[in-house]
Amino acid sequence: MTTQLLEIRSGARNVVSEAAEGRLQLMPLSVEQYHRMIDEGILAEDMRVELLDGMLVPKDRGDPGGDAMVIGEEHAYVVNQLARLDRRLGDRAVHMQTQQPIVIPEDGEPEPDAAIVLRPINTLGKPLARDVSCVIEVAGTSLQRDRTTKLRLYARGGIPQYVIINLTDRSAEEYLHPDPQAGVYAEPIVHTVGSVLNLQLNADQHLSVALTELFPSGPLRK
Repeated sequence: MTTQLLEIRSGARNVVSEAAEGRLQLMPLSVEQYHRMIDEGILAEDMRVELLDGMLVPKDRGDPGGDAMVIGEEHAYVVNQLARLDRRLGDRAVHMQTQQPIVIPEDGEPEPDAAIVLRPINTLGKPLARDVSCVIEVAGTSLQRDRTTKLRLYARGGIPQYVIINLTDRSAEEYLHPDPQAGVYAEPIVHTVGSVLNLQLNADQHLSVALTELFPSGPLRK
């Protein structure tokens, strides 16, 4: 872990504590300010942080029961399987991107584990929320954040489908019908291993994926 990230992590605890006690007023960053900090070298572009609700938050890609700051083996496996799905999109003007940013104006710049982007892969610039039909998070240690902060952010962006791949019980939580004003989705549909998940491409097309394709073989982690 880099010294800069350690400082952010340690400082964040102090800031949150002071804000909770009413001794400090937080000033959220805008997406434009975040980009400027990267352009001016204040933040390294490859730092493991993302902008959520105006706050710089360390990326959480740990396995269940593991260290949130260490990329877990199961997490990496599932992300790699999601990346392989891009081949099945053929010549459509869409592509599957993995662990790359999407811009949600006024709210942040999350880096979901995967997203189906409705434009050719050679299009320049970061996709906006309106360019994304489906966003996917692979959740181990990040499960609570993915069900709350990330869900609210993606709903506010109006992204039609949000899927959480739950590493703990090897299931998928599918959220549809976003309400951008309220920042919520309809109640989730839970898909268990053995079922098929339909990832949305547009209003009348989808990519069917068997959950067994995504998870490693072997028993569930205890």
